[in-house]
Amino acid sequence: MACLPYVRSLVLVSLVLSVSSASHVLAEGHLPAPGVLLLFGVLLLVPMTLLGRRTLSLRSSLLAMGTGQALLHTLFTMTAVPAVCESSSALPGHHAAFELACSPVTRDAMGPAAADAPVMVLLHAMATVLLALATSRSDEAAALLRAWLLPLLTLPAVASPAPTRRPVLDVPPPVPPLSVHASVPTLRGPPLRGPQPA
Repeated sequence: MACLPYVRSLVLVSLVLSVSSASHVLAEGHLPAPGVLLLFGVLLLVPMTLLGRRTLSLRSSLLAMGTGQALLHTLFTMTAVPAVCESSSALPGHHAAFELACSPVTRDAMGPAAADAPVMVLLHAMATVLLALATSRSDEAAALLRAWLLPLLTLPAVASPAPTRRPVLDVPPPVPPLSVHASVPTLRGPPLRGPQPA
């Protein structure tokens, strides 16, 4: 199972990004473009692979995930592309043509920053605790998953039957055909009807 640390690192990176993004959005923060999020995921893969090779206690996991949450929050805030979307329908009504016009907004026009809101801090703290628990228990979870899946993935050994000797029956040697028909003269011609004249 040499690829287990890499698989665990991929799972942890996806968990870190999804929980961090969810907590950031729930606190009314804005996320960067999907390509930037993918870049953050690739950059997170290196430290997660290094962390995945050793067993972490809850304290060290809290420290690492807290630092990661603070870093991700800062990166999300710096690279976010907020936009204001307004309806641009020409005619009001039920069957009117509807378009959504979105335009990027500068940071000055956004108003008070949601980055310093207590809800944002609380949600990132909850994400830190959740991720620290997941990271510190990932070794046990991986061991349990391996113990559960290994019997399912292992093919049963095919038991080959022991070679047995077939009993040899005492068979008499084959008898050559008798030439009984060679001593009997053959009758030729039409069959005889009745007594023959002498």
